[in-house]
Amino acid sequence: MTDYQKLYTGIGRVAWGYFFIYFDFNINTVSILPSFIGYLLFLSAINYLCDEERELNLLRTLVTILTVWHIASWLASWASIDLDGMLQVVDIIIGVVNIYFHFQLLTNLASIATKHQSADDELDAKLLRYRTLQTVMLTAVIIIGYLAKWLPELVTVVSIGMIIIYLIVGILLMKALFDLRRSISSGSDSDETDTDIETDEI
Repeated sequence: MTDYQKLYTGIGRVAWGYFFIYFDFNINTVSILPSFIGYLLFLSAINYLCDEERELNLLRTLVTILTVWHIASWLASWASIDLDGMLQVVDIIIGVVNIYFHFQLLTNLASIATKHQSADDELDAKLLRYRTLQTVMLTAVIIIGYLAKWLPELVTVVSIGMIIIYLIVGILLMKALFDLRRSISSGSDSDETDTDIETDEI
């Protein structure tokens, strides 16, 4: 597999990983699009992208922790058990790990975009912008979780607005990632054409 193929596959898996993170549909208490699949896709993507961005290797432990947590949460949901909120310390740790993981992942992806994006796309700036918005929202989710005990009505209204913004950001983020994958594919085709020309000249 060539470097371009690895990049193409890795970026695609990150994009689809975010699909499972952002879109959650339940039957009773069980998600039919479990988020742990998204984290498994992220883990797989790191294997393809780490040669391009070696800092991604540092995220393996974090994404493994998040994968195990979300698998446990999904299995517990079959018994109508919600692990969120059961232990405050665990919630804080998982929340912080989650924020840092996504922040660093999108930072590294923006770095990849800088090297492989088309001239007018500005995908690196878009990814950094969505990274910031996502960080703010994930932090707000933690804060709202604590406010829910004292201001349930206000939290309900704010949560509805956040869900709408959250989904919009998710769609825009996925689009940027698929655009980056397209740019990588175009770059690969261009390099192959140049190689063919050089071979013909020889």
